[in-house]
Amino acid sequence: MSARGEAYPPRTVAAVVGATTAAQVAGAMGAAVFPVIAPELARNLGVESSLIGYQMSVIYGAAMLGSMLFTWMVARYGGCRTTQVGMACCVIGMAVALHGSVWSLVIASVFIGAAMSINLPAAAHLLFRFSPPQHRNFIFSLKQTGVPLAWALMAVIAPAVTLAWGWRWALVSVLLSALITMLAMQLPRRGWDDDRRPDLPVQARVFDGVLLVWRMPALRWLGVASFCLAFIQLCVSTFTVVMLVGEGGYTLVEAGLMLSVAQIFGVLGRIAWGWFADRSGDCMAALQYLTLGSIACCAAVFFFTPGWPVWLTALLYAVFGATAIGWNGLYTAEVARRSPPGQVSLVTGGAMVWNFAGILTGPTAFTLAYKGIGSYTTTFGTVIVIAVLTLFALHAGKRAMRDGH
Repeated sequence: MSARGEAYPPRTVAAVVGATTAAQVAGAMGAAVFPVIAPELARNLGVESSLIGYQMSVIYGAAMLGSMLFTWMVARYGGCRTTQVGMACCVIGMAVALHGSVWSLVIASVFIGAAMSINLPAAAHLLFRFSPPQHRNFIFSLKQTGVPLAWALMAVIAPAVTLAWGWRWALVSVLLSALITMLAMQLPRRGWDDDRRPDLPVQARVFDGVLLVWRMPALRWLGVASFCLAFIQLCVSTFTVVMLVGEGGYTLVEAGLMLSVAQIFGVLGRIAWGWFADRSGDCMAALQYLTLGSIACCAAVFFFTPGWPVWLTALLYAVFGATAIGWNGLYTAEVARRSPPGQVSLVTGGAMVWNFAGILTGPTAFTLAYKGIGSYTTTFGTVIVIAVLTLFALHAGKRAMRDGH
């Protein structure tokens, strides 16, 4: 049963989930490709590998701003067409990055961030409209597997392609993925966008979604929690490869494979946590449990040394992936569930500002902390503070929900 009371056939629901997931994979690959080839890319550009944190902040800073600017597109053009616009931004970003200068990477990062901010509200709109309410946590979590899946693919493919043919070919693989997805989504566009309202004016009411989220205490605390969770996730995704290469004695390909372990278990974790939340009926408890897992993993990384056996490092990153990367589907489903009627895309855009703010802050803060501390492993240990703040925000959010706020 859809959000409008219509029963959609399973085939349609599966198609929507598949298309939105494919778009998320293509868009997330645009961000994921750079950290996994950071050592080689930095060598070619003559800069330090740790500066990748600043690039990730540019990407997600653009995404945060885009979440405030572009939410109107879904209502006017429809979720499917809006997703195509996001894919076009990703294609442009990859094409610009092929120039191979620091400034071209900055410009490309802005386009990649815009693609992310456009895709997320569009996907939330389509999924909320077509998905059965009793399976919504699972379906949203299934779609959100696109992010760790993209990182896992890039962690496996991009280093090997870079070492064999050069880093530009790694970017070309992302460009082609986004282009194919954009063209393929033209097929169902008319049917999926039959609720669009082309008569609506083109206007970017920048703070509407943000203010709506802020006025609702449950959503506000969810937003704070997502800031912290995104902070942790991007620190893991951005600095795993450079830490293992710089301090663990791993090669670029070996470190990429270890990151792929985290991302694959992030995929499995998102599915498992979504199933658990639907089965238990307590999405907030699931978020609390995975946060405790992230705390344990941050503490474990603090004690990492080059002498660790490979299987132990893989186990650590498997748990890290299932927890620190496994939360997003639960968050977007809970935000959609608590949105006022007809305002899912607006509220999702406002809520994702918190998410992107955490991603924007995390890599930059980690880079600055690393420069002061001088050790990636010790810097990961300090991330525990952010994880503890997450637990506080989730507790406050549950209390607000119990009080009817």
